[in-house]
Amino acid sequence: MAKRSANITQLTLFPETLYEYHILLSPSDAVKEEVDSLKQQLHEQIGISEKDRTSIAHITLLKTEAFESTNMKDLVKKALAGESKFTIKVNGYDHFAHGSTRTLYLKLENPEKVDNLAVAIKNPAKKRAPKPKYRQTSIVDKPERKQKLSMVPHITIARTIAEADFERIDFTPFEYENEWVCDRVIIRRRLAGTDKLFSPAGEVKLG
Repeated sequence: MAKRSANITQLTLFPETLYEYHILLSPSDAVKEEVDSLKQQLHEQIGISEKDRTSIAHITLLKTEAFESTNMKDLVKKALAGESKFTIKVNGYDHFAHGSTRTLYLKLENPEKVDNLAVAIKNPAKKRAPKPKYRQTSIVDKPERKQKLSMVPHITIARTIAEADFERIDFTPFEYENEWVCDRVIIRRRLAGTDKLFSPAGEVKLG
């Protein structure tokens, strides 16, 4: 009988670190400062959480988890190849209803371009082709249909506002309008399953 080799290689499996990634758009410094002021005004009206007060203004494109070996920056860069910088316009406010609580946010006048970035990152295979410019050739032409969004791009002011508190808000300050040129996508990460602060993990510039 053949003698079994005693030189058996033992493999030790080391668990790979899992990260939560936050892929987002960051407004100009001027817009971030003004959003901070709006948060403070809301706090003075009804009181909001410290987390809401200190959260820096942003537009979320995607939150996902991936192992440390994943080159997230490279994936995002490939997904956004050919995408150009554009102007984001903030125009007033709206809210999400969650049962007995509300989320107050600033809405975008042109959410379609932001949504296109989110779609490209979430599923590059379904990346939307640039939309041809609409030209009306007759008064009987049907008006151009708005693009169906995969999400509602927005800048959050405060979450989990009690319905009673929401009804007491003076919304005048939130009729806010401003704009900035979006020329990059920001990537941040933190250890998955924790509430630690996100750390910079790269950025991808738009053409």
